[in-house]
Amino acid sequence: MKYPLGLIDHGFVPRKLTVSYVAICAGAVDIAGLHTAFGLLCDRYPMLRGTIETSGEQCWLHIPDGGAGNAATETVQGTVADWLEHGLTVLDPAHGLAKLTIVTEGELTAVALQVSHAINDATLGSALLEYFWHTAAALAQGVVLPDPAPVHPRSLEQAYQARAMALPRLTAAAAGPVHSLPAADTGGGAGFAPEPAQRITLSQADTAALLAHARASGTTLHALLAAAIIRAERAMLTEAAGAAPELPMIMFHLVDLRPHLRPVARPDEVTNAVGFAPTVTACGPTSDLNALARETKAQLVAGIEGGRALAVMRAAASAAAQGRARTGVGNFVTNWGPVPELAVPPGMEVVDFRGFATSESVSWVGYFVSTFTGRCSIELACSPRYHRPARMAHLRERIVAGLAELTHPAEHPPAATAEAPSSVALSDKAGPSA
Repeated sequence: MKYPLGLIDHGFVPRKLTVSYVAICAGAVDIAGLHTAFGLLCDRYPMLRGTIETSGEQCWLHIPDGGAGNAATETVQGTVADWLEHGLTVLDPAHGLAKLTIVTEGELTAVALQVSHAINDATLGSALLEYFWHTAAALAQGVVLPDPAPVHPRSLEQAYQARAMALPRLTAAAAGPVHSLPAADTGGGAGFAPEPAQRITLSQADTAALLAHARASGTTLHALLAAAIIRAERAMLTEAAGAAPELPMIMFHLVDLRPHLRPVARPDEVTNAVGFAPTVTACGPTSDLNALARETKAQLVAGIEGGRALAVMRAAASAAAQGRARTGVGNFVTNWGPVPELAVPPGMEVVDFRGFATSESVSWVGYFVSTFTGRCSIELACSPRYHRPARMAHLRERIVAGLAELTHPAEHPPAATAEAPSSVALSDKAGPSA
């Protein structure tokens, strides 16, 4: 069976972009049971057993007839931290679109569901993750599961056409002279991946404080996080080049467009319902974070409602599908939101969750945000070829300082410059996996 993919889906193929959902588990883990659950997940979503064929700007998902073939599985002996730092790989869509990796470390086990971004985004991924763990829990308790009805999500373009909704044009107005954390090519070949040591994890109390601050200030948690990130990047520009007090800073935000379809799309109806909403904010090294957050939120809302988010994403996907060089500047923030409650087998507990993407080497920095058991985490990802570890560590310090300013405003009066990293409340530990 062959299914045509949309332009956005195709846009993720050239970079071999892979999304990873890593549950860090404590207790007894039935590896065979997890493999069985993964097979049943592939029965439910046959695309996971597929491959992708491309020809010019045409792209097809090929699924073996009759459910033949299996998606890849791997069991790794070693520490979870080492695997996160050195063992991550990308999926080549021409050879496979999904993989289950299990990393065993004594009483600790990482269970990683990895899916090509060409057939998946964070929202659909949450549905896959939830179904996988529900199945594993049911099997462990002896439940006989009925044969699942296969689901074949469509492209976002097909969803628009089915609803008689007009797709925004591919052209997008240039943002003008804007700035972001610059890349310096060292010529190395390392791919794009998270830096485990640079992960930022807030405590439950600080996450709650940040949410309360967002509500009180009329913004969102995402906007506040984005403001802290934008100002951190801006401050590092000043340190590197002594830039002018105010510069227009750009950041791209991956947003889910399913809620904006009419009628609203289900999580498993669309493969990639992502928009790439750009925000350009005037920012200095000590800009007020609340003002930046309000401006970020306003531009995000306008970008989604006006169709710019989808137009920019389709333009970027078209460039990737044609092999054109990236000409824009700017890093990206994607907020996966709360991780769904996972129904794990008896005797196990999910003690941490890490969500991120990997790909071949690219020049931008990515920030992957998720909230698990009331704790918000930011995974900083980059290519060492373009961003040295010491620079990423300094960037992390800057972001942590901004978040401390937001979660403990009484300790950071408005005149403060937030030069030093926070020493209280914000956790510098990423949980058992770090």
